[in-house]
Amino acid sequence: MSASPPPFGVVMPVRNETDALRRTLPPLLRQLSGLPAKLVCVCNGCQDDSARTIRELGGDRVTVIELPRPGKTGALQAGDVVLGDLFPRFYLDADVVLQDGAFQKLLRPLCDGEMDLVGARRVHRTEGVSWLSAAMAQTWDALPHAHHTGFLGAVGLSAAGRGQWGAWPKVSGDDIFAASHIPADRRLILSEVTASTCPPSDFAGWVRMRARWKRGERELLAMGLELPRPPGQREALLQRMTTPAHAVGAWAFAAARLCASLVPDDNQTSWIPERQGWRERQ
Repeated sequence: MSASPPPFGVVMPVRNETDALRRTLPPLLRQLSGLPAKLVCVCNGCQDDSARTIRELGGDRVTVIELPRPGKTGALQAGDVVLGDLFPRFYLDADVVLQDGAFQKLLRPLCDGEMDLVGARRVHRTEGVSWLSAAMAQTWDALPHAHHTGFLGAVGLSAAGRGQWGAWPKVSGDDIFAASHIPADRRLILSEVTASTCPPSDFAGWVRMRARWKRGERELLAMGLELPRPPGQREALLQRMTTPAHAVGAWAFAAARLCASLVPDDNQTSWIPERQGWRERQ
């Protein structure tokens, strides 16, 4: 890629994110300043002041779309329509803070034709959460999934990558849906680029989040798609479970997945993120 990045698009789905946006949108706008980027924020089913907050903070630098019904993949599709044939394209969660210079690094393998799907490495800010949730977040951050297949919160697609499917379907796991369409040798999480976010505030929040993830996995399998699984995930978890310094967080992490399997599937695919802990810590 040349020193000057090409034009690119950014889609941010937003659902009742007023508090989070005041923390995440200003640094995002600073990062995009001077770059040939078009930012589209899609408020879907918001019952707060998210749209007003975006307009106040972003002005004419942001295109704001308001959809009456909630649904993350519907928001992603609406953003795609606005951006048209503008690629590369990034999908960024509203609660994520990218490290400085992230876009330039993420753009490089897409523009050079090396990759069709790139992601920032997800890390957790654990200030203000329970000690158990913090230990579980440390486990998640350390496992192979976080480094190889956890395309969460901040991902970029080439035109060829996005061309692997048509409209976004109504699914819970948009991240694994996208990753399942891209061959392993054409997707990459850049370890040197981080996207920070808050974990659930407590163990119950982890169970709710894991239940949504498991529902997304079931939906993917029902569509005949293969789950992107990293090698060595189980072995790495077992190693942490038997290491005294990490055992509590690892056992709790495994227990949350087990408990999530007992949560009834309500067939809801609307995007309802775990945000209560975030609001409590503002």
